[in-house]
This record gives sequence, C-alpha cells and structure tokens, in this order.
Amino acid sequence: MPVFKCNNGKYRIGTGKCIYDSKEKATRAYQGYIISEQLASQKISFDYDGTLSTAKGFAMAKDMIDKGNEVYIISARSIRGTMAVRANKLGIPLSHVYATGSNDAKIEHIHDLGIDIHYDNNKDIIDKLDGLGRLFR
Repeated sequence: MPVFKCNNGKYRIGTGKCIYDSKEKATRAYQGYIISEQLASQKISFDYDGTLSTAKGFAMAKDMIDKGNEVYIISARSIRGTMAVRANKLGIPLSHVYATGSNDAKIEHIHDLGIDIHYDNNKDIIDKLDGLGRLFR
C-alpha cells in the first residue's frame, strides 16, 4: 500500500498531498479509491431489442454510464439504425455500437471485446456467456 508518513507528521497516498491525520485514514482512503476504480471500470454491454430499447434498460444504461462504466450496445440486428439514435441519447460512442447479424456473432463480439457483464432478454444468449450474462426482465 503506497501510504507514506510526511515530515509534518501527516500521511499521504503515493505522491499526493500530506493531508491524512493517521496512517489508518490514509489507508482507508486508498482502499476506497481502489474499490471505486474496480467498480467503475467495467465494460458493460446491453442487447438492444427488449433490453436497451425499454425505459428500464435505458435507465440502467444511464446509471452504469454515470457510475463510470464503459457501456456498449451489442445486438444480433443487421444494421445499427435506431440503436445509434439511442446510443447518442445516452452518450455512447458509435464505436461502441455493434449490429452483429446473428446471435452467434453477438456472443463472439461480447467475448472479443472483453465485456464484463452483458444484459440480454434472451435466456439462450445468457446461458452461452459463461457467467457474463444477466437476464433482463
């Protein structure tokens, strides 16, 4: 843990300012930082039809984005069309919107992109994602 005692008797994290009154406070602050980084740095994808196309799915995606997650849209659709419009409303870059053309290609993209969690309303897709999938209802 990069917690150091400063000349003024306070503690700092790494090369930060000497602002912590005790080593314990600096350590807790650093642990909180690590946890927030782990939680906020996930790649999360949403299927479009029946998932992100719904008000509930839109709200979930917005919440994930607000928490600092990297959000993708990955669908078996053949063209991006309305998915791109929805992505724009959420601030998802077009480079994170995939129309894969089939469910098999969707699963392959999810793995290739290193997605941590994928939300989908299709149980068959969820079952093929080796624990990455979350059934959307």
